[in-house]
Amino acid sequence: MTDSTLKNANILIIDDQQTNIDVLIDLLEFKEYTNLKTTTDSRLAVSLFQEFNPDLVLLDLMMPNLNGYQVMEQLKSLIPDGEYLPILVLTADVNPSTKQIALAGGARDFLSKPFDLIEVELRIKNLLETRFLHLQLENQNKILEGKVKERTAVLKKTNALLILANEQANEMNRVKSFFLSNMSHELRTPLIAVMGFAQILEDDLSDPAQLILIRHIAKGGERLSNTLNSILELTSIEDQKSSKKLFKFNLKEEIERIVPSFFTLSDGKNLYLKTEFLDKDLFANIERELFERLLFHLVANAVKFTKQGGVIITLERVQKDNIDWGVIKINDSGIGISKKDYEKIFGEFRQSSEGYSRSHEGAGLGLTISKQIVEIMGGAIQVESKIGQGSVFSIWLPAVLDEEEIAVKIKEKSSTARSELVVSGESGLLQILSIEDNHTNRLLYKQMLAKLANIFEAADGFTAINIASERRFDLIMMDINLGYGIDGVETMRQIRKLPAYANTPIIAVTAYAMPGDRDYFLEQGFDEYLKKPFKKNQLLQLIQNVVGKFKH
Repeated sequence: MTDSTLKNANILIIDDQQTNIDVLIDLLEFKEYTNLKTTTDSRLAVSLFQEFNPDLVLLDLMMPNLNGYQVMEQLKSLIPDGEYLPILVLTADVNPSTKQIALAGGARDFLSKPFDLIEVELRIKNLLETRFLHLQLENQNKILEGKVKERTAVLKKTNALLILANEQANEMNRVKSFFLSNMSHELRTPLIAVMGFAQILEDDLSDPAQLILIRHIAKGGERLSNTLNSILELTSIEDQKSSKKLFKFNLKEEIERIVPSFFTLSDGKNLYLKTEFLDKDLFANIERELFERLLFHLVANAVKFTKQGGVIITLERVQKDNIDWGVIKINDSGIGISKKDYEKIFGEFRQSSEGYSRSHEGAGLGLTISKQIVEIMGGAIQVESKIGQGSVFSIWLPAVLDEEEIAVKIKEKSSTARSELVVSGESGLLQILSIEDNHTNRLLYKQMLAKLANIFEAADGFTAINIASERRFDLIMMDINLGYGIDGVETMRQIRKLPAYANTPIIAVTAYAMPGDRDYFLEQGFDEYLKKPFKKNQLLQLIQNVVGKFKH
């Protein structure tokens, strides 16, 4: 099947929102599809269908007058029995049952808004290929057509079952989090009384036998309290992942600040607790409270499983895959972990020793919490261990580069940036630099602004700085989270140092959308702020306002 056959397919778009239609039209025209027809009035669907004879229908569900389900019901009578006419549902309805109802009602595929435009184009292409394959099979062999339909039905059923299983798993996870949080709070109230009265009795009693019993009660209460704290901590981290703000700190200074609070743990077992800093000027973006909890869990875990010797905390800089990392290692001389248990120990409520014969107390949440904290800060955690020889837990955090290191990275990227700088484009349009690490988002912005601006792209901060140094732009759109390297805030600061960019409008385009985020980014030096997701008209209006303000 030739590509031109697909490009000449008739595609009918039915959506009550003109902005949604504009995005799809921009995408399809960019991919060179030529025969497109649209309507925002679902009552015209039948007449347009009969007039246009589409090969594919892109259909919204939530529309006035006739909704998508009613449109599919009307189209059923117009589609000959046995003919494959694909309907791709594109909807903002995220109800778990919506997809099954839509597929049962006649849709061949389904995507929820906001959708990935690359995925939309691929699904359109796949549906059209299937459409033309069916037409060929109809002309060649009716028996083969029946087998293809049967196979399609099996795949559809399998897909529906997989979706249902995934939804059930997500629901179970939500129920688990709610149950753990609720039960932890419910247990804490009577536990306060148990531990409080035990403390009072311990202070008042003088009988040694009774004191031993009271201390057992207090110890049991403390153990239960620690378990509840871990459960609450885990659910708290899961609930607040998107709201954490990271700031630049010297890792050596933070470790030195925190480690003394762990001496009671090591002294209680006559173990040493040492630090070794191979790099004293190593910075990373962290959340201080989370970082302290991370070290506590890993050091407490190391002490717990160590009987002789002790724990050494080291810090060093490691360059891997052209990325600078701050690596913190917690090295113990404990019992060790079998290699087959490496993955298991990071799971919730899991330990290397489990079941009725497990050899250590604890809820098995410390390493789970540690892994989640590290991931919040953009890093990773690894373990290396040998039975009887101890374990090493390594925390890998992206290093924040100083001015000299940034300059080196910018220079390294200069040749690549020049090769990516395309100077062609329509005259008279705005010149905009879009800095975004997500390819799909870059494509979307380019389509949205096609009539307003020539768009130049950079996937990382270093490339962006080089491109800006080679060309003068009227405006810069800056993502904040640019992956490893430097973030959007630091990239903005470096671009501001370039000649002629001190007053160039720079817009923070970001998924950071918690209360206070807008004010924070404006305080850092951005001229405007736009939170993701956004509509085409919002972006156009903001750019026009910003450019107009700077021209006056």
